[in-house]
Amino acid sequence: MMRVLLATDGSGDALAAATWLAQFPVPSGSRLRVVSVVSIPPSALDLPTVRDFIASLREEARRAAESARAQLATRFVESDTRVLEGDARETILREAVEWRADLIVLGARGLGTVAGFLLGSVSLGVARHARCSVLVIKPGSHAGPGILVGVDGSPHAASAAAFVAGLPLDPTTPVRLTAVVPSPTVPGTTPSFAQGLVRKAIHQIVTERTAALEQATAAAAAPLEGLVKKVERHVVVGHPTSALLTEAARADVGLIVVGARGLGAPERWVLGSVSENILRHANRAVLIVKEPHDEPASA
Repeated sequence: MMRVLLATDGSGDALAAATWLAQFPVPSGSRLRVVSVVSIPPSALDLPTVRDFIASLREEARRAAESARAQLATRFVESDTRVLEGDARETILREAVEWRADLIVLGARGLGTVAGFLLGSVSLGVARHARCSVLVIKPGSHAGPGILVGVDGSPHAASAAAFVAGLPLDPTTPVRLTAVVPSPTVPGTTPSFAQGLVRKAIHQIVTERTAALEQATAAAAAPLEGLVKKVERHVVVGHPTSALLTEAARADVGLIVVGARGLGAPERWVLGSVSENILRHANRAVLIVKEPHDEPASA
């Protein structure tokens, strides 16, 4: 069972997120809550026109939430809507905590942000600070059936793969696990007589790291074996973000799944740099998987 919180404001991106969620393989018995946040402008005037304007904002938000709920209700054992007031990012994060959401779904823009941004401040802020996993749907996200999972040997990457394995996937869904070995370069200050030794050391480091990541991808793939017919494992050498984006450009990839942090990411960071870069620059839907919370669930 999964508790899914969909944030919507009726914008094109929000509608796309609801449509994408309608195809997402949610576990049986999952619950849905659709949230629409209204930002009420401050006013010292208690006039009928002001009251009517505020009422119209609330009604518009209610219609947007109910439309999304109606579109998705048949896929969930229980669904409801809430119209909340306040800052969109803070309100969504607070509602996700109070309702004990397992997954937040939202569009890349909308919810009060500037339409010209590739990724809106609300979506980025929610992805950074949410305690649960976050699925962000980009404008015109490719709808290929394949899933790309980033693996780096960290517990967060293992959680990302386990999250995918816990979904009721269609057996024909192609899943590709990709790990990237960053390749150090020879420092420009290295004396010429030592460059050969440095290159040899770098080659050894890359070889050892490649072997370790091959083991990590095999371990991450294990829960998926038998669930789907096609599970590919791939270890490449390069820049993590660039390599994963290149892999994601494959025609059959529709969803990129990454852990919230990776190896070397300071614990004070809520979202690791590679995960955030993927979220910012990918033209696919991106699922950021976070460690499950361990507080007791509320109704």
